[in-house]
Amino acid sequence: MATGRDAAFGFAIWDKVIRQGLYAVPASTVINVYHQDIVIHGGAHLATARGGYLPIIRTSAVPDGVAGLLGSVTAIFDEDMDPVKYIAATEAGDAVVAGYIMVADSPDQLFVCQDNATIALASGGMNANIVSQTICAGTAATGISLQEINATGVAETAALNLKIVRPHPLDTAAAAYCRYIVQINEHYYGDTMAGIA
Repeated sequence: MATGRDAAFGFAIWDKVIRQGLYAVPASTVINVYHQDIVIHGGAHLATARGGYLPIIRTSAVPDGVAGLLGSVTAIFDEDMDPVKYIAATEAGDAVVAGYIMVADSPDQLFVCQDNATIALASGGMNANIVSQTICAGTAATGISLQEINATGVAETAALNLKIVRPHPLDTAAAAYCRYIVQINEHYYGDTMAGIA
């Protein structure tokens, strides 16, 4: 059952990781990148010192209401491939990349995330957007995302970020901050994705 308190943890893997990919975070990003953030494909590749040419993530926008989403960040590394808690906005790194991230990037990947208000537990099959609270806010001490499911504007047919698959099995009464199993709509690698907006 939901705790009734806001304890955001971003988008954690549900069940198992289907696939992961390595992505570059361009130097001097304007957003922070935290573990369990949903990130956006940057639409290009970058020559990096540690991974050769790698796809980049978009670092100029949060994913709220944006198509071309990739998935959730599962690991974060600095420009030398050393593990770090998060990549801070304006991080210069090696002047090419601020760092590298692993992303659970399968279009079929499921995630668990809490809502930011109250969504009816019967809303399986509905769509919702991500809400990042601030510029991809997270907790610096833990490196964990604060992204949530936006309870405002949940709809059956709207082209929103997420498909609500079902409530978390332990959340049995509708309340603020319930957890839901979700899947990304209009995934960058999905069949219906036309390109980067």
